[in-house]
Amino acid sequence: MKRCLFPLFFASVIFFLSAFSHQSKVNISTHYYLKTKSQPLGISIILYRVGKADRIEDLSNLEKEIDKSKSVNLYKMTEDLAIIFMNTVDTYSDTAALPYKMLLGNYVEKQVGYRIINGFISTSEVVKICNWIHEHKIDSFEGFSKMYDALSQEAKQELEDIGSGDKKSLFEGYVQPLTEFYFAALKDNNAIVICGE
Repeated sequence: MKRCLFPLFFASVIFFLSAFSHQSKVNISTHYYLKTKSQPLGISIILYRVGKADRIEDLSNLEKEIDKSKSVNLYKMTEDLAIIFMNTVDTYSDTAALPYKMLLGNYVEKQVGYRIINGFISTSEVVKICNWIHEHKIDSFEGFSKMYDALSQEAKQELEDIGSGDKKSLFEGYVQPLTEFYFAALKDNNAIVICGE
């Protein structure tokens, strides 16, 4: 009887140790992956034009100011656009860069009704972003096309890997509405808040 139990016990220990060892490796690699790899949000990124402000605290009635008619929805395309505007696959490397701010703003965390605001762009920064848009001529298909064609091979490969659209669909679907949104914000002296919804 002892001879039968010993191999069974030994096999159980090996199975337990291999399962425990495998589980530890999975947890460590998952933890490492999450710490080192920025992942795009699985939600729509929406920019809203609001009143003139240098700080988000200057806006006293944000819930009423957030209006769908004064917004642009980037859906899940912020990573694609950031790769193009910044010409890098590491789009989180320079959060102070105007192209980054144009898409995600300066980080804030503020609950407004059911929404959580995670980005803010001051009225004075809207002016700088519009100047950047003019300088790079991305408000026209020709200018955007020139920027797209000049991307590094690494950036082009990343766009292909994430299944990004062609430059015409990106321009018509996202870049043109985004630049029009910014010019409207400039004209109306707006600040901008950014939500993930």
